[in-house]
Amino acid sequence: MTQAGIGAVFDRAAAEYAEVSPVLWDRIGEATVTAARIQPGERVLDVCCGAGASAVPAAKATGPQGHVDAIDLAPGLLTHARRRAALEGLENAHFIQADATTWEPPEGRPYDVVQCVHGVFFLPDMDALVSRLARLLRPGGRLVITTWASGAMEGFGRVFAAAVEHVRGIPAESPSSRQAASRIDTEPELTAWLTARGLTEVTVTRSPLCIPLDPPLAWRFVLGSGFRGMLADLEESAVERVRTTLGRLLDERKMSELDATSLIGTGTRHDPR
Repeated sequence: MTQAGIGAVFDRAAAEYAEVSPVLWDRIGEATVTAARIQPGERVLDVCCGAGASAVPAAKATGPQGHVDAIDLAPGLLTHARRRAALEGLENAHFIQADATTWEPPEGRPYDVVQCVHGVFFLPDMDALVSRLARLLRPGGRLVITTWASGAMEGFGRVFAAAVEHVRGIPAESPSSRQAASRIDTEPELTAWLTARGLTEVTVTRSPLCIPLDPPLAWRFVLGSGFRGMLADLEESAVERVRTTLGRLLDERKMSELDATSLIGTGTRHDPR
């Protein structure tokens, strides 16, 4: 899927994405900012910022003297993020519709922290583009990447794929983002991958998260995440059949929890001096 296509999927997902944020995305965003150790006055870039789950706590951590540039392709998500930041009284968070593959810091000023929460696997060339993001840091700055841990989302993903396959009548195609995410879903793999991006002092923190799951929440999660892309081109009646099939399969398989465990990797840009 192209970057424009990914942006369109998440734009359509904006309302449901915001609905599930308090139980899912916000908790992961807070854990990421804690791992990033953002200090007052620092400059932060939040890539694939969504509805502000990590950008808003980053803006709080860096304070009025700090600065957060938060970029995303989906205008609907950015609208939610701006509204949330306004309600929090955060004037130092700037939400911008922009492509991470071409973003440059305003006025050429490097960042102290670049963070990306569950977004790197949607980039067209994850390795090259994250290496590029690392170069937007000052020497000694920190890159923070959050990804799914091995096994997280997999059980739910299999059930949802089975529901889609049941309605389409053909096997559901696994998203390319899942293949990319599987390359960095263990502590050793994420450590090695960040080190290969030229970072030093790499650490990886496991952030467990299990969410009680029922069919209504499961469906909101589908519509408010990248899973929504698997419903593309289905008519409304077919989408409804996927929804009811998903609920039935969750009940049959006694799946009552969503494993949303994440890995948070941090590394420092090498100072050539």
